[in-house]
Amino acid sequence: DAAGARAVLADPQAYAAEVRADESEAAQLGASGVPFFVLDRKYGVSGAQPAEVFAQALTQAYGERAPLKIVDGGEAGGADACGPDGCAVPQR
Repeated sequence: DAAGARAVLADPQAYAAEVRADESEAAQLGASGVPFFVLDRKYGVSGAQPAEVFAQALTQAYGERAPLKIVDGGEAGGADACGPDGCAVPQR
């Protein structure tokens, strides 16, 4: 809403704590410039890199992820647990 946007723009401290937290997190992840890409909150790719570097980083990050845990929502192995109106939580 316009009034809310104006209030934030008029207050130099609005969201300052959130921005400082983001800056701190970026520094902890190793970001020292832009662009900087974080993959799975574990890997960082700094700067404009060739596609091969991104492919290697994505492959490594994906390979180290924990496997998905399927929530069994019924006879279809969970396939009927979610629909256009959201996800049903099975009653036990």
